Amino acid sequence: MKRHIFLPLLTYPDATSEFMIANAVALARHMQATLTVCAVEITVPDVSNALSSLIIDAAQMARQAGALSRKRASVLTQKAVDEARAAAVDLRTRAIKVEEPFVVEALAEASRAYDLALLELAELSRPIVEAVLFGSGRPLILYPPAPFGGRMDNIAIAWDGSRAAARAAHDASVFLERASKVFLLSVIDEKPVTYETGDYLIENMLKSGVMAEATRVRAHGEPVGEVLQGKASEMRADLLVMGGFGHSRLREFVLGGATRAVLTSITLPVLLSH
Repeated sequence: MKRHIFLPLLTYPDATSEFMIANAVALARHMQATLTVCAVEITVPDVSNALSSLIIDAAQMARQAGALSRKRASVLTQKAVDEARAAAVDLRTRAIKVEEPFVVEALAEASRAYDLALLELAELSRPIVEAVLFGSGRPLILYPPAPFGGRMDNIAIAWDGSRAAARAAHDASVFLERASKVFLLSVIDEKPVTYETGDYLIENMLKSGVMAEATRVRAHGEPVGEVLQGKASEMRADLLVMGGFGHSRLREFVLGGATRAVLTSITLPVLLSH
């Protein structure tokens, strides 16, 4: 069954980088998947009043923001078309037009039609990342703003025996099946970890022809998210798989420590699943 990948092309206030487009095309080629790029064209509501118009022309600023968003949408879409054509990747294009405050909800909903969503980590895009992770019901690969090849040969799975970790491992199965090596990576001094379940998971992967082994590290008081990324990089992992943990309180997400660290800074692509 062919996989379908979703890449939102953000246009305001910051735009998706050309690195991210190249990364998405490379991944789609590696997976032999269909890539859908969705240009997000925003409109900014005019909230000007008599007082504000004496200081700034809010209506003009809203028009300028909308024009910039439309221009970026066109440029990024064409860049994706050119990259996909050069790589012989099956590309589909779509666009959504939405008022700026509602972008996060629109992208969480749009992601639900696809097998996998891709996003680039940036400070201003974090609300969108959280919305897609917790609201789409689909796994998400988060990329640093840097170029990466599409191959996912070595994969590290952050494993603590939890439901979230199990869900993430399952959602990463399309990558595990193709991997040369899989590491089940556990931090053993941060909280109690049930090793027996992980051992059974490794046994099942080995029986399925996936080369897998357990790797255990100590955090020594360092942030778990950083420890996991550091060890994954040390093992030359192309992808780190993690369960995204968080719960809603007064409409704001309270994140687990490792999830918070990943949503703040990453050094390699991270597949997150909630």
